[in-house]
Amino acid sequence: MKCTVVFLVLSMVVLMAEPGEGFIGAVLSAVPHIFHGIKSLFHGKDKLAEKLDQQQLEQLDRELQEQLDRELQEQLDQQQQEQLDQQQLMDKRLFEDVIAQRRFE
Repeated sequence: MKCTVVFLVLSMVVLMAEPGEGFIGAVLSAVPHIFHGIKSLFHGKDKLAEKLDQQQLEQLDRELQEQLDRELQEQLDQQQQEQLDQQQLMDKRLFEDVIAQRRFE
């Protein structure tokens, strides 16, 4: 890919050179621009890759946080259900005790 870009840029330089100008002068004057373009391509890709990595990390962080929240909510729901079951069991036993006392009276 890099070689293709360099080849195409150099080809454009050659094709756009005026007949009165020397080929070597045109190439030499274009070399700094070519290197600057290639450098900016690589730095742009590095910044893009860094930004994508940061976005992926943030996405993973959000997903983990959501998973933890769901697990905590499930634990809370389970504890509430256990407390409700225990309360209902205690109410049932109390009701049975009251019924048993009334039978003996």
